[in-house]
Amino acid sequence: MKKRWWVVATLLIACLIVAAWVLLQEPKGPEATLSDGTIVRFEKADVGTFQYDSYPPLKARLAGFVPNRFQSRLGERIKSTFSSQPNAVGLLFSIWTADGKRHRDLPRFFSRVEFVESTGFVFKVGVSGSSSSNNMMCFSEGPFPRRDPTLHMRFYEQGTERLLFDLHVPNPGYKSTFSEWTPETVPASQTVAPLTVTLKNGPANFTEKYLREQDLEIISTDPRWTDTRPQWHIWLTDATGNKAYDLSGLSPFEPAWKLNIRVRRNPEAEFGADEVWRTKLFALPAALEAERLNLRQVVAGLELTATVLSSAGSVQDDGSTLTVTPRLATNGGTGFGSGTNNGRAYTELDSSLPFIRLNHSTLDDDTDLIITVRDQTGRKISAKNNSGTYGMNGTSMRLVQFEPTAETTDVELEVIVNRGRTFEFLVAPPKPVPTKPAPSQSASSTDSSSSGSSTVP
Repeated sequence: MKKRWWVVATLLIACLIVAAWVLLQEPKGPEATLSDGTIVRFEKADVGTFQYDSYPPLKARLAGFVPNRFQSRLGERIKSTFSSQPNAVGLLFSIWTADGKRHRDLPRFFSRVEFVESTGFVFKVGVSGSSSSNNMMCFSEGPFPRRDPTLHMRFYEQGTERLLFDLHVPNPGYKSTFSEWTPETVPASQTVAPLTVTLKNGPANFTEKYLREQDLEIISTDPRWTDTRPQWHIWLTDATGNKAYDLSGLSPFEPAWKLNIRVRRNPEAEFGADEVWRTKLFALPAALEAERLNLRQVVAGLELTATVLSSAGSVQDDGSTLTVTPRLATNGGTGFGSGTNNGRAYTELDSSLPFIRLNHSTLDDDTDLIITVRDQTGRKISAKNNSGTYGMNGTSMRLVQFEPTAETTDVELEVIVNRGRTFEFLVAPPKPVPTKPAPSQSASSTDSSSSGSSTVP
């Protein structure tokens, strides 16, 4: 009898050891091998801000009780926080060399992702970029189907269009409570003073991907809006939170889409004095010289501050002195220091052209700035491809570059606050075209080391 109990106890202990060993192993997601031999492993899909921990839950919990001097014996641990963009899902991958070590650097490795809706519609999404941390890459992609509890995804390799993954994972964006919109009858009109916009034809009747001029009528009680051709652009949203910029981007199986139309005045239109700020003329700075301006004006409720006028070069600002040296970057364009000095953002600026630094308060989505640099004759000398807007510590900043001619002696800055109007119409989508999802290129039909079809719990 004792012998039998010893056997049972031994087997029980062995089972507990095996179970603990299994639970302590790092989870391993589906893998695919790229054409260059690099291994990419799918880790998770999530929305918003989410955490990643390479340790499984039990091991992560036990690690908190292990003395620091023994932590290294538990194996490498990767903990990071990632975020997906609004209206998108975050797709997290780890990168490995063929010998099982984490890869230290990797360019974008897939060209597109397809999200396959249960209706058969396929969201085809081009890859726009990624963020990386601790040898992990997070791609923020959308739109994607949110009414399906399971997210079906297909990934294609950059450069070869070879199927890398065909995955089914729990859908982090799924909700059973999404509402359904009802389309309104077209033609339909809306007024947001001083504009009235009439949608004369809806997407259900479109034969192209985009809204055409003949589908829209814009009239205004203020001739400054219509004396020159107003500018407009559209985007589409659905009741689940997806956003797209053409008619092929959202599922036609939704009962209705929201067609958003933003209208702004043409930059050549007339603007009122309360919408325009012009500085006085300033002498063109000599090579490797800069001048502190600190000119402030509130225009149409927006705070504008011109802070620095500088020649091309690298500008160091210690709070009291501006120092210009030959530029740091050698590939053209602009650069800036991301650190702060005594709470001041951007203490290092780098530009291939002379520039004016402009700070401004946060813009809402309807508002645009028309920024121009002119010389003493009124000639426009702004750079054609001017730099964008940067934000840090609550400061929005632009480096407004300009290209002086041999005759330029003085320069002035002009800023126009161009506030637009947005109109929303609930419209019927184009009639769905019956489709069947493409057959999965699973590991059984290809080299199992190069692509995979998996369901991830």
